[in-house]
Amino acid sequence: MCRVGKLIVGALLCFQAGAARGQDTPKAPAQPAPPTVPAADISVRQRPALSPLDMLAQARQYRERMDQISHQLDTSIEVARRQKDIIQLNCVLDKAGQLKADIAIADSGMRNLAEAVNRRDDGGSAHEYTRITIVHQKAQLLASEAQACVGENLAYVGTTRVDVEVTGVPPEDFTNPPAPDHTSDRPPTASPYK
Repeated sequence: MCRVGKLIVGALLCFQAGAARGQDTPKAPAQPAPPTVPAADISVRQRPALSPLDMLAQARQYRERMDQISHQLDTSIEVARRQKDIIQLNCVLDKAGQLKADIAIADSGMRNLAEAVNRRDDGGSAHEYTRITIVHQKAQLLASEAQACVGENLAYVGTTRVDVEVTGVPPEDFTNPPAPDHTSDRPPTASPYK
């Protein structure tokens, strides 16, 4: 018999044995149904703290701030190019690329927010405003990360000089240690038989 056939026969036997065992067991007395309780409405509706027009105005401010951050990153890119610092340049270029994607999301959100305000869609307005707020926060984070990229030059003041004071060390030369004083004996043989 093929393997699939054996599996099918085995499954049928197990099913019949389980059904036979179920007939022998006594049935438990039926429990009374619990009293029906009307379903409570536990949903929480979030209401935006700002009106749709205030959301639109705040979103415009966020978008302007993102343009300012973009300008700052462009300035940092030019400084890194003039200094020919490839590590700094790559770091700031990476942040600028991420910011460009965030600005595209913000522009799309601005269009959608304006449409939602015109339709008087409070839910849509709140959603788009939240999207714009999130990408604005990401833009601020990218600005601080870009500052960290270029900020390392501000901490660098020159070559490092280390002065070490050593006390309590004998005046001997430890760079050429002397040979050991003792001679070692050959270990005993492992077996008395040769």
